[in-house]
Amino acid sequence: MTTLESLKKPPMYWQKRQSLQQIKNQKGMFEQLMRQTRQCMQEHPEFANDVKGAIQCEVIHPQTLSGFSNFTFHTHPHNIDYPSDADIKTTNRLKKEWLIIGLADRNQVVAFNKSDGFKKIVARF
Repeated sequence: MTTLESLKKPPMYWQKRQSLQQIKNQKGMFEQLMRQTRQCMQEHPEFANDVKGAIQCEVIHPQTLSGFSNFTFHTHPHNIDYPSDADIKTTNRLKKEWLIIGLADRNQVVAFNKSDGFKKIVARF
């Protein structure tokens, strides 16, 4: 027998249903994380021409690994505005709907959605 209580969604279900606008509202946090990446790159000029080495300057949003969000966010020190295969694989493994990348030098954020396999930019902010 179905009861109203059995139809009730758990709190985590509702928290994970963040819209793109709600994600955009976190731009202040994204800017702070991009600032950390820029600072790291300034402290390590040897990474200027070393994309693999610069990964050490990537910063991950704390909610990325949380079950309470439906997005991953990390910075790209070299402003590459598309996700790597590893970015996509991680986002899928974590069962997230959005893949958000901070382009540190541009202080810009790009968003991708799982609906197309995280291939096309759906928003810039």
